[in-house]
Amino acid sequence: MDETNASMNVSNEKIRLIEIKIKKTNQLFNSLDPSPFLDKDLDDDAADYIYSSVAEHHLGLKQKIIIHMPKSQQKKISEVEIRRAIQHYFDYKKTLCEKNIRLKIREGQFSFIVGLSFLAFCLIVSNWILRHYDSLFSNILVEGLFIGGWVAMWKPISNILYDWWPLRKEKKICDKISTMHVEVKHY
Repeated sequence: MDETNASMNVSNEKIRLIEIKIKKTNQLFNSLDPSPFLDKDLDDDAADYIYSSVAEHHLGLKQKIIIHMPKSQQKKISEVEIRRAIQHYFDYKKTLCEKNIRLKIREGQFSFIVGLSFLAFCLIVSNWILRHYDSLFSNILVEGLFIGGWVAMWKPISNILYDWWPLRKEKKICDKISTMHVEVKHY
């Protein structure tokens, strides 16, 4: 698969072209997938190239996918089928991202409850130790429990605040690709 990037100016509006040159349709689609073209998986290299090409620029920039293929391949698959297959593939990837975001948030909520429970346990035990013992060892133990309780909150807080951001960005990129214009040119 030969890949090239270019951009053009159409009515004073910059459109970035993502161009892919293929010799056969199996370079675009996963050859192990027996599904018809609409439901076919894209080839990993083709999908990764399209995704990374879109991801490297601001999502507000207009982009267009152009597939260059030989005229001999024209009868095997139509432009509409290629467009639908690319849009379907990235729409499916977007749906997976949405599910993964929900799972990540649910996991964060559960781990927050566990972490908060452990923190409460550590604080209760620390309080009990402080009321019953007054030694250097008990003070060290109390500080250790206090630190351990807050360390247990690290992952839940990270999960809830940050871990889902990459999935959200991936979802936005897949959403953009699934709605991009796809054009097929024959050579």
